[in-house]
Amino acid sequence: MTKTVGFPMIRNFSGDSRDFIPELFAFMDRYDDVEFYLEEGYGERLGYTADDYLKASDKVHFVSREESFGKDITMILKNPEPEDLEMLKDGSVYFTMLHYATRPKVREVIARKGLKTFAMDHIVDDEGRRIFADFFGTAFNACQEAVETLKDVYPDFYSEERGPIKAIVMGVGGVGQNCIRSLEILSDREFLGQNAYGILPIICTRTITGHPELFNELLKDCQLVVDATQRRDETQYVMTNEQVGMLPEDAVILDICADRYDFLVDPPLVKGVEGTITGGPGHMVIYPDDPGYAEIEGTVVDSTNRRITVSCNAWPGVDEKRSVQIYYGLMKNYVGIILQKDYEDISEDSDNLFERGLYRSTFTYFMDHWKK
Repeated sequence: MTKTVGFPMIRNFSGDSRDFIPELFAFMDRYDDVEFYLEEGYGERLGYTADDYLKASDKVHFVSREESFGKDITMILKNPEPEDLEMLKDGSVYFTMLHYATRPKVREVIARKGLKTFAMDHIVDDEGRRIFADFFGTAFNACQEAVETLKDVYPDFYSEERGPIKAIVMGVGGVGQNCIRSLEILSDREFLGQNAYGILPIICTRTITGHPELFNELLKDCQLVVDATQRRDETQYVMTNEQVGMLPEDAVILDICADRYDFLVDPPLVKGVEGTITGGPGHMVIYPDDPGYAEIEGTVVDSTNRRITVSCNAWPGVDEKRSVQIYYGLMKNYVGIILQKDYEDISEDSDNLFERGLYRSTFTYFMDHWKK
């Protein structure tokens, strides 16, 4: 029986124009009994044409957005809004970035429609390390934007009279570690060979942020705060709004996590740094008077103290040409398994590392292991 595979376009992340490139469809052409249904206009924002995809595989067809969602399998790099997910066929396979823990409305749709999901962001190896991720691309794009912003707002950026530019990095996972590397590269780019001191990254783990008497002192002369945390409890802040107020007025907060507030659940889900708001590819630098703050005014969130925030809900997509090549390489490890095997046959006992990772990304696995 032929499996139909739909490829809708990202439309809910303003400025994120990433689609899977024609090379991926040429790669998938080798698999029998599959047909690919791309939303009209697919790839055009990246500079590709319909002919580029049609030449890659004669299994490619262009259809309406609704039709691209209604297939046996759906693949898209970023998860659409819950109302879009209603177009998915009940019981179908769905492969995307799902962020189960912080998306209760998405979890509800998955459960109600019986979707057989694989979450790209939950694919991990046998030691629990993410293996479907562009950690360096995420970290470097974010840190570069933050440093460029700091250059604009910090009058002493190039001064030889100041001390080192202190940059607190909260979180030491894959993204946090690459933030340290990125800040080294950016510091060398700006200051190597000059008399001015460069950027001094300070790693703050939970054993530091969890001790206000120490953490507060570090914040007082810190010019850059990077939130690269992966919280176990999304109802708790890593940094309160009171602590935001301890930062220098010309400090910059870098929001790599780009979590959302969700006031429809009790207790509500909150961002790692209280009172910040989330940006996107077309609006990454958020000033204290940004109209977006209206969304949290009158809520339980305190946004009294504000600093310039650099935030994006699609950091890899800032360098879209590089990003689509990276994700093309990652997808090649998984599409054959998804297209050739039945969902129920994908196993954690497989001798294939990528299949084991896929199994751990399922909604069923998440619900069985999630610490509620």
